[in-house]
Amino acid sequence: MIETFYRFSDLPFGKDLPPSDLLTTPAFSELKHRLEYMRHRRGLMLLTGEPGTGKTAAVRAFVQQLNPTAYKVFYVPLSTVTPLDFYLLLNLEFGGRPSIHKSTLFKNLQKSIREYVENAKQTPILVLDEAQYLRDKTLEELPIVLNFRMDSLDPMISILIAHPYLQARLQRPLFRNIEQRILLRYQLPPLNEEETAHYIAHHLARVGGESEIFTPSARLAVYKICGGLCRQINRLCLAALNLGTLEQKETLSEEEIYRASSEI
Repeated sequence: MIETFYRFSDLPFGKDLPPSDLLTTPAFSELKHRLEYMRHRRGLMLLTGEPGTGKTAAVRAFVQQLNPTAYKVFYVPLSTVTPLDFYLLLNLEFGGRPSIHKSTLFKNLQKSIREYVENAKQTPILVLDEAQYLRDKTLEELPIVLNFRMDSLDPMISILIAHPYLQARLQRPLFRNIEQRILLRYQLPPLNEEETAHYIAHHLARVGGESEIFTPSARLAVYKICGGLCRQINRLCLAALNLGTLEQKETLSEEEIYRASSEI
């Protein structure tokens, strides 16, 4: 096993890191500041980035450190449904009564949100993941869902997590209404070469490993192959460690990285 051969306390490069163990890069720090701004202001935020940059992990780290008595998080990753199903899904998430009528679902949803804010004294945080797949008609409904007191109140925080092309979609006149409601937007970039090396060292250090397991040429190869995408780095490094375990190699070179890349 990888842990035994390399004397790790646990398997590295997992995606279930506690918030305190995430590597803090300048981009992640900037995103954290923007999320903190949203916590105070409320409203709609658009977070974009290529697949695997760590968008959802960053938001998860943000919400996990919040006081659960003051905030209520609703995470919705299903974005390919019809507008009616979207209303039904949100209504069920917020604890509203089901209905086959969109108008009833809308009223129930807004009532549920108001109850969290006014009675439970909690700020709802709605996280819509994979938002690039939202249908045009569903995107058109979002401003309606977020309209409270004749559009004079933002009672909750809404975060759209999406691939960059959603930003281009929102430039169409059809979506001018929702585009104008976005309070903050941020595009999370991939790691650069230096950050990739730090990322590898960080994950190894968490489990008692030495960064020298991956030679400098190996770390550079990881960056070239993965382009700084955290999810791909995790997969490739685990594949390389597995290869090293099978072949009893204490250190991994560029050769092992490229061989392991054929397995992912």
